[in-house]
Amino acid sequence: MPEYDAFGREVGEDTLQNWRAGTGARPPEPAPAPAPQPARQAGPPRPVFPTGFRPRKRRRGVRSLVLLLVVGWILFNVISGIAGKVDEVARSIPDLSPPAAAEPPTGLEPGSLLRRAEFRKAIAQIRRRGGGKLENLRVAPERIDATLITSRGTLVNVQVSATEGYRRFSESGPGFSASDTVPFRKLDARIPEKVTRAAAERLGGPVGQINYLVPSLSDGKVVWGAYFKTGAIFLADARGRITRRIS
Repeated sequence: MPEYDAFGREVGEDTLQNWRAGTGARPPEPAPAPAPQPARQAGPPRPVFPTGFRPRKRRRGVRSLVLLLVVGWILFNVISGIAGKVDEVARSIPDLSPPAAAEPPTGLEPGSLLRRAEFRKAIAQIRRRGGGKLENLRVAPERIDATLITSRGTLVNVQVSATEGYRRFSESGPGFSASDTVPFRKLDARIPEKVTRAAAERLGGPVGQINYLVPSLSDGKVVWGAYFKTGAIFLADARGRITRRIS
């Protein structure tokens, strides 16, 4: 019957026999236990695709851009069509703004009431529509102002404008005499233009410097006074000849 030592081994048993009989390598040590991995947070499960399948990426950005461009193009055409209609309607509406005022003539420019034809027509209007005898007359390139004495002994102010035509203004009360009036038949339509040219030649300046002319009676004859913008004053007879310079 075998005997055992205090460690429970059989007396005479070689416990290193198997180690010496091997390759000389030390008996393998047990592998260390793997370090614990941190727990992963739970998330949505990933989709599983077959082997070799690659899912296409969604081109949401490109599709959105294309959609915005299409919508923008549609809006542009709609707005352009509306704007075109509005512009067409606006062009069809007549212009109700008042026309720009015409520039009044100066000197002996076309339309000036100092010219023969214009002066003749203006005096004809004053004589026909004024309803009285001529008391005072002021003749300028842009307008003619006249004061008439009616048969009732009242004063009437009228005007013929080169741009606005004939106008009648206020009428005074009665009591005025018609003893010093200028007969219409003694107003030669050629004289205002003739006096203007002669006086401007004496002055050595352009006819555009003329301000106005005034006819009056002296010893039963018509005398013309020519007043220039420079302050010069000339007197002329009924034939338009300069008789003297006052200033």
